[in-house]
Amino acid sequence: MSDTNKDLQDLARTTTEDLYALLAVPFDAEEAHIKRAYRKASIKYHPDKNPDNADAADRFIYLGWARDILLDEGLKGEYDRARARRREKNLQDELLSGTRRRMMEDLEARERAGRDAGAGLKRKRAEDMSEAERQEQEVQRLAEDGKRRRKEAQERRRKLDEESLPTPTSTESAPTPTSTQPGATPALARTIKARFHRSPTTQSWDKHTLSTLFARYGPIDSVVTPKDKKIRDSGAKHRRLVAVAFIVYTRVDHAYAAVADAMADMPALESVGWAHAEPDLKGPGGEAEAERERERPSAPSTPIAKSFRTSFGPGMGGKGLGGTTTPLGTPKFSFSPKTPSLEEVTMMRLKQAEKKRLEEQIRRQEAVEEATTS
Repeated sequence: MSDTNKDLQDLARTTTEDLYALLAVPFDAEEAHIKRAYRKASIKYHPDKNPDNADAADRFIYLGWARDILLDEGLKGEYDRARARRREKNLQDELLSGTRRRMMEDLEARERAGRDAGAGLKRKRAEDMSEAERQEQEVQRLAEDGKRRRKEAQERRRKLDEESLPTPTSTESAPTPTSTQPGATPALARTIKARFHRSPTTQSWDKHTLSTLFARYGPIDSVVTPKDKKIRDSGAKHRRLVAVAFIVYTRVDHAYAAVADAMADMPALESVGWAHAEPDLKGPGGEAEAERERERPSAPSTPIAKSFRTSFGPGMGGKGLGGTTTPLGTPKFSFSPKTPSLEEVTMMRLKQAEKKRLEEQIRRQEAVEEATTS
């Protein structure tokens, strides 16, 4: 084999140039077609016609190599096989590039998910969340919003209480917080604890229902209902839902009546007792308070009519105004609203503070009981 043929064979195996595209002929072009295409392309890129274009001279040389390779059957076979291997390799590279690209995208997505899960601060997008997750997120949002609103309401109430408290003058001083009205009873001594399990009968018992049921024994100051708890009795297989309610009466004798009679009047109750300890009826706020309530004189039924009779006499008919035995004067009543005194305002604040302390003590007691039962 001559050196020329050897060079053309090496070129046919190693060239990356598409000789068919260079001559603008199809893959199965005949010899005559290849020669015509060569003559046409060689005239276009001849160095004499392109003296200032170095690329044209290189292309002219390549056109001669392409013609010689494609016209020789052996060289054409070598070139076609090498060309097929290159195209197959390019296709594999493209497929591999696509696979690598997908792997890279998947890796980046996993890294983003890991960062989101590690930080714990970013929320899922709404379209990526399930219905249960959306509901749980909405519940958390409402709980946070409710907590914020309660805090704001408590702050506003505290400011209003501070603004509504009159400033004591030199002639009238407010009593100290430790001084209480005679016969006043601490709220904890007037609080009873009712316990019942949730059943079809007691399923709808809430604060309003319990206040209505226990109001038969006397006026109620407030009702506190902690969260229901699941308790397993000794020997029982399943837990049952147990509810507890703390009822604060305005008087201790009414609380005694509820403790004594509530179980008989409401069979659905499991137990009724004192929230803290049984108060002493003979102590302050016990029997003495009840006795004072009974001895307290009742207000007249028609004070305005009585005032008219006192001011204008026994009658206004017959002799007219001149027939009255008592001279005319200013009636002894006033239609202006009664402004609460400083002592009454202070007592109202003391009751609110006592109520808050009671609720806090009840919550602490519930937490201790829950920790003991669990």
